[in-house]
Amino acid sequence: MCCDSKRRFLLLYATQKGQAKAIAEEISQQAGAHGLEADMHCISEMDKYNLETEKDPVVIVISTTGTGDPPDTARKFVKKIQDTTLPPDHFSHLQYGLLGLGDSEYMFFCNGGKTVDRRLQELGAQHFYDTGLADDCVGLELVVDPWIDGLWLALKKALLLQKEKEDMNNVVDAVSSSLSAAPHVTHELNLSSEVQNLRLEDEGARSSDVPSQKLDDINLEAPARNTEPSLVHSVPPVSQAALNVPVLPPEYIEVQFQDTHGENPHLSSLISEGTTFEVPVTKAFQLTREDAIKTALRLELDISDTVFYYQPGDAFCVVCPNNASEVEELLHILGLSEKGDDFVCVKVKQGTKKKG
Repeated sequence: MCCDSKRRFLLLYATQKGQAKAIAEEISQQAGAHGLEADMHCISEMDKYNLETEKDPVVIVISTTGTGDPPDTARKFVKKIQDTTLPPDHFSHLQYGLLGLGDSEYMFFCNGGKTVDRRLQELGAQHFYDTGLADDCVGLELVVDPWIDGLWLALKKALLLQKEKEDMNNVVDAVSSSLSAAPHVTHELNLSSEVQNLRLEDEGARSSDVPSQKLDDINLEAPARNTEPSLVHSVPPVSQAALNVPVLPPEYIEVQFQDTHGENPHLSSLISEGTTFEVPVTKAFQLTREDAIKTALRLELDISDTVFYYQPGDAFCVVCPNNASEVEELLHILGLSEKGDDFVCVKVKQGTKKKG
């Protein structure tokens, strides 16, 4: 028996530094496990897709750059859809879901995604899935992960409705073609409908003489079932639900341990570029509330004994030591206590499709 072909959806991403692309690739990789196929393109590749004629659901992942601007890769797309001559039903056929990426530390949070979302709505496009707005300030994964988890059911519902609509249109077209080819059938159908209506009216008149039975008198109790716990059998509604076990993602990270031969590596060996300085923290203030999702601290560092030049706009990184007891406990749990002093080299496996 042949396998059912995977249903397609269009997946577009607009990225500035690669984050939106990495999320789109994650969606594309997960699609196969749900019986779906993602037709993925950068939103700038407008020669490879056409929203004016797109029939399948569309998923858009878009970041924000600058002062609330769409990514550079989305500029032509945004300019095209912002054409004021487009009618309000230009995208009335389009079903889409949008995931916007941004940072609430900036004034125009997720404005790139909001701009595209708002304009598509103005042109008649419809959501098949609620828009998600992920905040890099508290962690993109807090929105991205549950948004992707809920995407698959929404996609399947949208594709099912689309198929039902296509099937209905095919039936209507077939009937219309038959009637056009044989005009005499129209008269026969009309006559048959009139006879059927007379029969229904007659049945209705006879049934009106029969006393109606109260709903309370009808025994709706279902037959008894064996409800003992079982690992191999289930009962409705669970037995009738389409449940999926999450698929373990393929390995894409390669980890190598390098012996330090008893040497104590200097901090500079952990930094790929730039100069490092070991300085003390003199003060620390907590800026966020106790119930905040992530804690933000204001640190004051004593750099009086260092000599380096900086100017407004420069960035620097702070590498903090971990709690030794916590490190030892984690190494013990992972069975890596003997490698606690080794260098750890982490890189993406060669040939993998996953980039982030």
